[in-house]
Amino acid sequence: IKILKEYQRPEHWGLQPDGVLAREVRPPVASHVLVAGDDTERAALYLAAHGCEVFAIDQGRDAVERVVNAAEAAGLTDRVHGYIADLREWSSDIRLSAVVCTPSAFIGLDKGELGRVIESLQGATADGGVHLVDAGNASGGAQFVEELSAQYAGWKIMVEAAGGVSTSFLARKGAA
Repeated sequence: IKILKEYQRPEHWGLQPDGVLAREVRPPVASHVLVAGDDTERAALYLAAHGCEVFAIDQGRDAVERVVNAAEAAGLTDRVHGYIADLREWSSDIRLSAVVCTPSAFIGLDKGELGRVIESLQGATADGGVHLVDAGNASGGAQFVEELSAQYAGWKIMVEAAGGVSTSFLARKGAA
């Protein structure tokens, strides 16, 4: 399927062209990407327009339907797969090139569960792959972004801040 160049522009999806997603998350065409949490439709569609196979996970049926419906409207249904689940339930044999989440993807997880979920996602991520947690203006998001660093020993970590508040966490997996 031929994707219009317009769909590959971050601005088309309401994303910042100099934002962390457009700047740092560049998986190869035909790679697998997982997106989870609220307000991830734009990221899912942007990555699908770049040829990625996107797995959109959310606990709410409405959120999953929004992603799938938006993908259908953009002609990207063959690249976007919606799952009503939480990250504790995610299990797959595929290698991920990227994981893009918001803090809401981790709501309801205690510290032990959070550690297991992150470990599982890390194990599923290919060398060179990235994990992005975009807190934006989420309540408690800045603290969550700061806490993630301890979970990513051995990964190259970058934390971006706006107005002195951490808003994005990016970790890149090195070669094993």
